[in-house]
Amino acid sequence: MSQVPVLIVGGGITGLAAAWELQQRGIAYVLLESADRLGGKIITERADGFVIEGGADSFLTQKPWAWQLCRDAGFADQFIGTNDAHRNVYVLRGGRLHPFPRGMRLIVPLDEAGLRESDLLSDAGKQRMLDEPTIPPRLMSDPIMGVTDDESMAAFVERRFGKEALDVFGDSLLAGIHVADPAYLSIAATFPNYVQLERTYGSVIRGMQQTVNSAARDPDAPPTAFVSFKNGMQTLIESLAARLTGDIRTGWRVTHIAADRTVTAVHTESGAQATFKPDAVILSTQAGIAAKLLNGLAAPSVTERLSYFETVSSGTVSLGFRTDQLNHDLDGFGFVIPRSEPTRIRACTWSSTKLADRAPDGYALLRVFVGGSGREADVALPDDQLIALARADLRQIMGIDAAPVISRIFRWRDANPQYAVGHIERIAQLNELCPLWLTLAGCSYDGV
Repeated sequence: MSQVPVLIVGGGITGLAAAWELQQRGIAYVLLESADRLGGKIITERADGFVIEGGADSFLTQKPWAWQLCRDAGFADQFIGTNDAHRNVYVLRGGRLHPFPRGMRLIVPLDEAGLRESDLLSDAGKQRMLDEPTIPPRLMSDPIMGVTDDESMAAFVERRFGKEALDVFGDSLLAGIHVADPAYLSIAATFPNYVQLERTYGSVIRGMQQTVNSAARDPDAPPTAFVSFKNGMQTLIESLAARLTGDIRTGWRVTHIAADRTVTAVHTESGAQATFKPDAVILSTQAGIAAKLLNGLAAPSVTERLSYFETVSSGTVSLGFRTDQLNHDLDGFGFVIPRSEPTRIRACTWSSTKLADRAPDGYALLRVFVGGSGREADVALPDDQLIALARADLRQIMGIDAAPVISRIFRWRDANPQYAVGHIERIAQLNELCPLWLTLAGCSYDGV
C-alpha cells in the first residue's frame, strides 16, 4: 500500500490544475487517470492542415483563472486571440440567419439603437427588453411567500427581459452553452453575475452599464474576450502536463474509495491492482462516477446527494470544405439556434473564421453541435447518419451542397452537467457532509 500526501483522481483540466497548485506548494501527489491520455474533454485532432477541437475551442478571459494558469506555468506566449474583425454572431430565426443585435452583452442590450435595428424581435419584444430597468428586483429569500434565493434561468430571463427575449436569446445562448432546457437550469449557478447585478443595482442593464464603464482591465490579460492556442486547445493540456513533476499515471482506474481513505485502483490493460492510503483525496471525476467510487462511505448521504447531479449527452461534427465550393460568406463566428426552430443541430461555429490556422489555405472548417436536452438520441446515431444530419441542416440554413473533404465526430455521453435550480445549495450541503480529507472538484460542481 502506497502512502502519499495527496491522491488526485481524474486527469482532466481540473485534476491537472490541482496537481500544478500542489506542486507550487511543494506537496507531493499521485494523479490517476483511467484513460490513456490526459485532458478529458479538452482534445484536439490535427489532420491534413486542419485543427479540429473535440471539446472547448477557447476559454473566456473574463474568467481569469485559465489564462492566469497559463501565464504562471510559463506558456502564455502560445496564446492566439479570436479574429475580432469578423466577430459577428448570427441567430437562426424563421429559417433565416439574423445578425446578433449590436451592443448586446449576451442577453443584455447596452445599445438601444442596435436592438431596435434588429429584426429578431417584434417591436413589443424589443421594448420589453429595454424596459428591464423599470422591473422591480426580486425579493430575497422569503419562505413564507414561497420565494427562495434561486430560480430557473427561464424564470429569470422572462421576468427581467420578457418572453421573446427568453425564446430567442435565453434559449439559444444562455441555455445553449449548457445544451440544456432553460426551465431546468439554475440562474444562480450558471450566470451568477446577472443575479448579483439585479441585487446590487436593481437592474441587470443598469448594473452592466455601471460595471462595463468602471471595469479596470488587467494589463496582463489577453487582448480578446476568447483565447485559444495556435495548435489547438490541447496545447493547454500538453504544456501543463510537461511542467508537472509529480507521479502521473494514465490507464489506472480507481474502483473504490473507502471511509478510512484507502483507495483501490486497477490498471485497465494488465489488470494489475494498487492500493493507496493518502492523507487527502481530490476527486475530480463527474458526480455520477464519484457516487460509485464513494459508495459505502461513512456518510452515505454523500453518495445520495451526488446522485442528484444530472448530465446530458452531446456531440460535435466538424466538417472541412473547399472555400470555392461554398456559396455562403463565413463573415462571423457562427450561429446559434433557438429550440423553436425545426432543426436537429443546436449551433454551428465557423471555426476557421473565429480562429486563425484552423484550416489550410483555400479551405474552411465548420463545427456543428448536436444532442443536448431533448435531443440526446442524435448522439447515438452512426457516424454516416450523424454527418448526413449535420449536412442536411447546413444545406437548409447555409445552402452548402458541397461534400466535405474531412469530417470528425466527437461524442460526449453523459458529460454535460445540468445545474438544476438549487444547485449552489446542494453543493454547500455536499461539502459539509464530505470528510475533511475529501475534496470534490470539477465541472459537475462549479463551472462547466
